[in-house]
Amino acid sequence: MPLVLCYHAVSKAWDHRLSMTPELLLRQVRTLSQVRRVRVTFDDAYASAATVFADLRLMGAPVTVFVCTAFARAGSPIQIAELAGDDPEELSTMDWDELRGHCENGIEVGSHGVSHAHLTELADDELRRELVDSKAEIEAELGRPCKELAYPYGEHDRRVRAAVEAAGYERGFALWDCVRGDPYAERRLDLYSRHSPVRALLMTTPLHRFAA
Repeated sequence: MPLVLCYHAVSKAWDHRLSMTPELLLRQVRTLSQVRRVRVTFDDAYASAATVFADLRLMGAPVTVFVCTAFARAGSPIQIAELAGDDPEELSTMDWDELRGHCENGIEVGSHGVSHAHLTELADDELRRELVDSKAEIEAELGRPCKELAYPYGEHDRRVRAAVEAAGYERGFALWDCVRGDPYAERRLDLYSRHSPVRALLMTTPLHRFAA
């Protein structure tokens, strides 16, 4: 199984926890690729992530973008309380035309829900809409199956995982809170600008699992 990495925005200008310079990101991936087969994922479908797609393709690293469908309709900035007041330009997301173009170049697209909601806090019918509606819209817009979902904020529980399976997904990606052997709580390693390539490598070892 590949080591699945989780990133968000890619920017030299945005000094934010969710932002990574392209140079550092590529160094991290290159270093990890020397010891493990690597798959790279981007949550939120920030438009800036596309700046490293070509380089990742040259490295042979598969790329998946997890998109919130409400924002993809117009490439709108991510609108969640945690990012209120941040630069709208840095928060802009890929629209459906951009995502279709990336798919033609081998990028996979999965669901991040409709609105980047805290899924564990939703009532059953709201949870179902986040999962079912986002999957249906992705499939209608891109003309291909949407098999995977990444949990917003990495949040999930047994009820949410059961709903993801019932909605027809084949896999759900968590972050630190993975469940061994459960395809709906798959592990991802989330990396940030504080992680040097060597530190990222150490985080893949049992003694440093998900080190801060």
